[in-house]
Amino acid sequence: MVKRQAEIKGTSARAMEKELNEQLANLHVFYIKLHNYHWYIKGKHFFSLHEKFEEMYDKTKTHIDEYAEQMLTVRVQPLATMKDFLAASTLDEATGNEGELDMVNSISLDLQKMSNELYEIMEQLEDKKALSLADAIQEIARDFQKDDWMLRAYLDKNNWIGFCIGKR
Repeated sequence: MVKRQAEIKGTSARAMEKELNEQLANLHVFYIKLHNYHWYIKGKHFFSLHEKFEEMYDKTKTHIDEYAEQMLTVRVQPLATMKDFLAASTLDEATGNEGELDMVNSISLDLQKMSNELYEIMEQLEDKKALSLADAIQEIARDFQKDDWMLRAYLDKNNWIGFCIGKR
């Protein structure tokens, strides 16, 4: 039986907390970006993209809650203010002036970045036996990869930035 760790300990705990909170911040910025695009989408694909962006922000909201709660289970304090999210995030905010293809491309790139970074964190958590948080992260990353695949198909492009086929 594998012993599940109830707390992330050791000298790398601070670095792990920083990485976990960076991804939580990315999730929040991504959530707001999806709202922005949902509200400001224009063009011939308005109806389909308006609906898709809403579906994605609803899923992201659920991911945020699960992710933060799992952080708390391993005694890592999640960030909880917009100021902290903006300071910690590595994603760019939306302006609302993007065209529909730029919106879809931006979301695709964010999904690729976040899923790659989440998998890296997941591997570290597995080494520390923080398996419930690692499992939650894997679920989020898989969901992001599926959405990215759909968006790339929509754009009719295969831009696998930093992602190796078969790695996961």
